[in-house]
Amino acid sequence: MSRKQAMSSEIKTIRVAVAQPYTTLGDVDGNLDQVLDLSSQAALNSCRIILFPETALHGYSVPPEVLEKAETVDGKVAQALIAHAAKEDIVLAVGLFERDTVDPSQIFISHFIAFPNGELLVQRKGGGHEKPGIARNDPHEQIVFDVDGVKMSVTICIDSVKPGIEDLLVEKGCQIQFAPTAGGGAFRGIRLEDFADEEAYAAYEEAMEDSCFPGGGAMRKRYLLRMALATANLATGDDGCDYYQQGHSYMIDSDGALVGLIPGTYVQEHYRPKLTWADFHARTPQKLPPETP
Repeated sequence: MSRKQAMSSEIKTIRVAVAQPYTTLGDVDGNLDQVLDLSSQAALNSCRIILFPETALHGYSVPPEVLEKAETVDGKVAQALIAHAAKEDIVLAVGLFERDTVDPSQIFISHFIAFPNGELLVQRKGGGHEKPGIARNDPHEQIVFDVDGVKMSVTICIDSVKPGIEDLLVEKGCQIQFAPTAGGGAFRGIRLEDFADEEAYAAYEEAMEDSCFPGGGAMRKRYLLRMALATANLATGDDGCDYYQQGHSYMIDSDGALVGLIPGTYVQEHYRPKLTWADFHARTPQKLPPETP
C-alpha cells in the first residue's frame, strides 16, 4: 500500500446537513415542526447529523413572552427531538432557550444534541451576548461528542472565535466544528421590485457580501486546521422586535473547500425553510501555525 493510499484509508467520510427553518419569534411548536421536517429530509438523503441555527426554536429576541417558553432538558421539546432522532436514525443539533432544571431563573442560549440511542447532550453558550435575562455558561466548558467515529463540537456564535478555541478543539481531537449563529442587525427588508432601484440594489449587494465569510480567511483557516466547519445562521426575516435575520449558512471541508452554501437574503419573498448537505472528510486536526490571522 502506498503512502497516499494509507492516508486515504485513514480519512472517514460522513454526510452532514445544515438547515435554516424560517423561524417565527416565539412559535416553538411551529418552529419545531419545521425542524422535524427538515431532519426527515436530511435523513432521507443519508445525512448522519443535522445542524440548526442558534435559538432556531425561539428566535433570538428575549421579550418575556418568549423567555417564558424556554425549554428544559426533560421537557416536551427534548423528548420530541430524541424520539425523532430515533425514528430517522439521525443526530439533531438544535438551538433554543434552555431553562435550568435546578435553578429555573437561569435561562441559557443552548443547543440540544439528540441522538438515536436516546442520549441528549446540552452545549450552552459561554459569552458574547448582552441579552437581559440570559445566563452565561463557563466559557471553557466545551463538549466534544462522537458520531460514527467522527469527533464533533458545537461552538455557539461568538464562542466560535473566543481566544484559544482552535487549540482547545484540536487538543480534544475535534474533526468537525459546528458554529450555529444568530447574526442579525438593523437591516430593512428588501423586496424584488427594489432591484429596479440602483441604490437599493447596491445596498443589497453590500449586505450580502458582509454576510459571507465576515473577516475573511475562513477556507484557508479550515485547510490549516484540517478541521471541517458547518455554520447555520438564523433566518427570521424581520422578527418584529430586535433584528432582521438574513440567514446565510455554509459548509467548508477539512481541505478548505466550500462544499455547501445557503445564501443569505434580505429579500422578503425568498424566505422559506432551506436545507443543504455535504460529505465531510474527517482528518486528524492540527494546530494553526503561529500568528495565523
